[in-house]
Amino acid sequence: MADDMQMSAAQPEETPTRRRWGALVFALVLAGAMVFYAWSVMDIARNLTDYLLILPAAVIGVAAALWAGLADLRPAKGLAALTRRSLREEVKPIALLVLTVLYACSAPFLGFDIATALFIALALLLQGERSWWKIAVAALPGAALITWVFVDLLAVRMPVTLF
Repeated sequence: MADDMQMSAAQPEETPTRRRWGALVFALVLAGAMVFYAWSVMDIARNLTDYLLILPAAVIGVAAALWAGLADLRPAKGLAALTRRSLREEVKPIALLVLTVLYACSAPFLGFDIATALFIALALLLQGERSWWKIAVAALPGAALITWVFVDLLAVRMPVTLF
């Protein structure tokens, strides 16, 4: 009796499986974009080389996207079912998109360099980094390097404040 209780406590509790339809929809959209690109190349191709460069890559890309989308459609089993992501993990991509939009909107007002440093720091915080010195080491030199590349090397006119 005690052995039965120990065995039932050691086995993970069954969780309801759900299908990930978003992966299939993304795979179909990606495959459609590849087919559209390959079709447009066929219209403007100059010679056989254009076909040989684009069409095999498009066929392989479409097949890989559809295979990955269909593979993700199967319900998770075994270890994958145990490693379900928490709600916080599910919201991270949306939060990063919102952060990117805020970055793009604030760069003209704060300056490209300050907005980039803030974006790097907040993105690291959002991804789970909690060490302030690591965030500072990544954000400040990273923003300075990116600003230098765009302003000095590429000669892109940007509103900068510090660098």
